[in-house]
Amino acid sequence: MTHDDQDRQVALDDPAVPQSVRNAVRSVAQPGDTLWRCPRASAPRGVLGIIGIGHREPVTEWWLLSPDGDLIEAFWEE
Repeated sequence: MTHDDQDRQVALDDPAVPQSVRNAVRSVAQPGDTLWRCPRASAPRGVLGIIGIGHREPVTEWWLLSPDGDLIEAFWEE
């Protein structure tokens, strides 16, 4: 597994953070919160997606966590 396939904490000004996500995080983040980049696979697509085995695309979720590690909000690229 490469480093890019693993959940990792990122700085809000990291170039990997899309501007739409950065703006959304800035509107709710509090001091001490952390942003995480979380690569995932999309929901199954296509005809076989109905039974859960269709094609899956890579997607990135962005998680804003509290200082205690609780999920505050999840964001996706728009």
